[in-house]
Amino acid sequence: MNREELLKLHEELCKEALNLMKRKNHDYAGNEGVQPFANFERCEAMGICATEQGMLVRIVDKLSRLSTFVSCGKLQVENESYKDAIVDIINYCVLLYGFTQQKESPNTVEYTVSSSQYLAE
Repeated sequence: MNREELLKLHEELCKEALNLMKRKNHDYAGNEGVQPFANFERCEAMGICATEQGMLVRIVDKLSRLSTFVSCGKLQVENESYKDAIVDIINYCVLLYGFTQQKESPNTVEYTVSSSQYLAE
């Protein structure tokens, strides 16, 4: 794989992650989408852990699946591939960033680098 192929792969994975997030967030945040972090905030509302910690737990779950894949070369759950775990990690990282940005500045979210800017560099 050369650099251009890698950057194209990055673009495709991120596009897939975005499309998945749109669908899943609709299901978790409701039709109006006014609470995009609602399912993550529930762990805090239930007194289990902070919202951010709940997000990190989900990332660690996915990393555990990837660790198993790297060690064994396969996963037993056939309808969820290692690629699915990678896409989920991308989305959990975006959610974590978005949530922390919202907490720091509730009325604005900082968008610093777009994917097209990244690919142009």
